[in-house]
Amino acid sequence: MSFTQVYRFQDLNGYESVISKANSDMHFMGFGRILLNAGQTYEYEVTGEEHALVLQSGDFTAWVEYNGEVVLDGVKGTRTNVYDDLPTALYIPPKAKVKLYSENGMEARVFTAWCEEGNTPYFCPPENVEEGEPGEYIYKRKYRFIFGQPGKHNDSITKKLIVGESVSVPGGWIGFPAHRHDYWTEKECVLDEIFSFQVTSGSPDGKGGLYQHGYDLDENGKKIWDEVNVIEESNTAIALPSGFHTTVAMAGSVVYLLWGLAGKDEKVYRVQFDERYSWLEGCLY
Repeated sequence: MSFTQVYRFQDLNGYESVISKANSDMHFMGFGRILLNAGQTYEYEVTGEEHALVLQSGDFTAWVEYNGEVVLDGVKGTRTNVYDDLPTALYIPPKAKVKLYSENGMEARVFTAWCEEGNTPYFCPPENVEEGEPGEYIYKRKYRFIFGQPGKHNDSITKKLIVGESVSVPGGWIGFPAHRHDYWTEKECVLDEIFSFQVTSGSPDGKGGLYQHGYDLDENGKKIWDEVNVIEESNTAIALPSGFHTTVAMAGSVVYLLWGLAGKDEKVYRVQFDERYSWLEGCLY
């Protein structure tokens, strides 16, 4: 049995559903991808879920109609790469109609959360993304809050989704010590989480890799299960329905991690860190 599920994109044109209720153990959220060719227009309607669309590369012009009105009228986004450029994003509620046009082609990745009512459509340009660089040594990384958890940047935009990005240093960790959000306690709450990756390195072909570590502990700190997924491609997403999880780049590699979370009802965020490593100062902040 695998506790973390790895999905690879099929590179379909238009919208591709990657993680859904039908092919995963996710209870509250899913994941998709949009690929458009140069000069292509794509239209779709959101039903029974909210979307957080994060541009990965290329350009788009977007129109979003909601409650019979065009709320976003020709907003534009461009991005060269995910390592150096801040993201452009769209929040799209249920019952909204979306039109995307790309002059030069684009890739976007989309988190979905199942709900019948959402908030007002929203365009998030790069200047409205909060970026920080916490940690020390190989634990240092960039974080980017696009639609943050309660109390963080842009926390009121989405109804349920929490979305952001992290970028490692070469050979560095993202999210160490590992964290979990499986139970309703004072320290954690129940949340689904999905990661999507891109990797690069200084090698002649530019290819890199990462290790995605998942495990769980009983109340006495004994391992219940333990697994590692080796990911060496940038067309990958991973569903994390349970357990502690953390990511580390292979030596010389830089990892881009696009992360999204959602729970059942109201937006909440409490995570339990692996307290066995609480002595290691400088990891998180």
